[in-house]
Amino acid sequence: MASEKAEIMNPSVQSAPLLGNHLKIGLLRFTIIPKSLLIVPAVNKGNMLRGGFGHAFRRFCCISECRDARACPVAATCPYKLIFEPSPPPDADRLTKNQDIPRPFVFRPPLSAQTKYEAGQPFEFEMVLIARSFDALPYFVFVFRELAEGGLGLNRARCSLKNAEEITVTSPDSGLPQTNHIYSQDDELVRAAKGMTSDDWIAARMHELNGWAEETNTNDAQTQSLTIRFLTPTFIRADGRIIREPEFHQIFKRLRDRINALSTFYGDGPLDADFQGLGLRAEKVRKTGGRFEWIDRARTSTKTGQRHELSGFVGEAVYEGEFEEFLPWLALGEMVHVGRHTAWGNGWMEVQRTEKKG
Repeated sequence: MASEKAEIMNPSVQSAPLLGNHLKIGLLRFTIIPKSLLIVPAVNKGNMLRGGFGHAFRRFCCISECRDARACPVAATCPYKLIFEPSPPPDADRLTKNQDIPRPFVFRPPLSAQTKYEAGQPFEFEMVLIARSFDALPYFVFVFRELAEGGLGLNRARCSLKNAEEITVTSPDSGLPQTNHIYSQDDELVRAAKGMTSDDWIAARMHELNGWAEETNTNDAQTQSLTIRFLTPTFIRADGRIIREPEFHQIFKRLRDRINALSTFYGDGPLDADFQGLGLRAEKVRKTGGRFEWIDRARTSTKTGQRHELSGFVGEAVYEGEFEEFLPWLALGEMVHVGRHTAWGNGWMEVQRTEKKG
C-alpha cells in the first residue's frame, strides 16, 4: 500500500529548504473486522467511508435544536462545525470570502478493487489528521466504532473496530514500520496521537526524494526526472477547463494553493513564498510521458439531495526539469492530496523515481 513509503523515512534528515510551515499532521490506520461477509464497492470505498462518517459524526455531536451548522449556536466549540463546516478566522484577509475552506482531514481508502471481505478478514483504511482534527480524535474513534457495529458496506454487515494506530516515520536503516497504538477494542481506551509538523514530514520524504533526484539526473546537472502517480480520482480545473492529462504546473499550482490555504486556516498563517514566481518556474517543467484514465464517480447527498461529482483522472506522468524548489511541496502533497474532494480520498498522489530503461 502507498502508505508503506511513509513508514521508512527519517525525519531528522533535512537536505533541502522546507516550507517553514508548522502545520500539525498525522496518519492513522483503522482496522475493522467483519462479523459476517462484508460487501464494499470496488472503486468507491472512500465515498462509503466519508459519507457514513459525516452523518454519524453529526448525530453524535450536534445538539437537537441545531438545524443548520452554518448557524450553529455553539459554533466555537462544536466538533462537527469545526471539522466539517469550518468558518474562516476574522483575520483571514483575502481568503475570508472563501466558502470552500479545506477540511482538516483526508480519507485514504483501500486501493484494492476487492469487494468481499469474509468474516474475520481485516478491512483497513487510513485517515490523515490536520491540526484541529487531533482534538476530535476521540470522537472519530467513537464514530467509527458505532458505524462498524451498526453495519457497514453495501450489505450493512455488522463489524467491530479492532484498533486504530498512528503510523510514524522511522530510520530507513531499520526497515521496520513503527506504530503508536491509539485505540484497541481490548481496553476501549483512546490515546492521544503524537502527530508531527508538516516540515518534519517533508524532511523525512526529502531523504528519499533527493536521493532519487541525484540518481535520475540527465545530461543537464540540474535536470531530473520524476514520476507522479495519481492513485485516486484527481479533479483539477485550469483556465476554465477540466484537466484530464495534467502538465506539471497545473498540478503544482493547485497543490501550492491548497497547502497555503491549509497553513492559513490551520497553521501559522499564509506561507511566505513567491507564489507567482513558483508558478512561472513550474511551467518550465516538461511532461515527457504518461498514461491516464478518467474515472466517473458521483454521490447524492442525503442531506441536500444534490449530486456531487467525484470524478477525476488516475494514472501517472513522467516530468523532467529542475525540481529542487518543488520537492517540499510535492512531499507534503503526498500527505494532504491535491484537487477537489480530498476529504473523500480524491487527489492521492505519490512521487516516485523514474525508472531508467535499458
